[in-house]
Amino acid sequence: MKFRKSTALILSGVLLLLGAAGFAVYNNADSDRAGKSAASIAAVIAEGLPTKPAAEATPQNGNLDRFVPEMETKEIDGALYIGILEIPALELTLPVRESWSYDALKLSPCRYSGSYYTNDLVICAHNYASHFNGLRTIAMGEDVYFTAVGGRTYHYVITNRETLNPDEAERMSTPDGWDLTLFTCYIGGATRCTIRCSLAEN
Repeated sequence: MKFRKSTALILSGVLLLLGAAGFAVYNNADSDRAGKSAASIAAVIAEGLPTKPAAEATPQNGNLDRFVPEMETKEIDGALYIGILEIPALELTLPVRESWSYDALKLSPCRYSGSYYTNDLVICAHNYASHFNGLRTIAMGEDVYFTAVGGRTYHYVITNRETLNPDEAERMSTPDGWDLTLFTCYIGGATRCTIRCSLAEN
């Protein structure tokens, strides 16, 4: 009886290990595919950027009494993109889609809400190694760059990291003085790793 019980426990353990290994292989393959797709799309966006930045594309600081222009988009394979996100410390150069969906997130980061014009842009992505997984450990003070398809580059500095629960989605979109927010799920999806950035002084 004891032998049967221990054998059953060993078999259960082996099956769990095999399942975990299979999930890891699938996740790595998914990350690799997403990384290649994002790199290809970012290259297409970069090719079409103007040679000079838009001189007067100044952020509006959330002042709704002033005219806030619509963000420009570029269509690639039927999808609209607003620009390229660069995080040098993670060696990431990623395209950003104009709006998010679960299918879109499998290919690239997406705008969750806000705009670079109103200093409240929020970008989400999967925790693939090729996307936002590195946000969990990135150091404060690191640079982040967003280049809009119109050619203007916005320089941000990482100033805060917080963990939010899924039911705190409204806190993603609330500016609270943050010019740029990047977020992704922690492994398991129970909480969100949320990185807050401020426009650089220059």
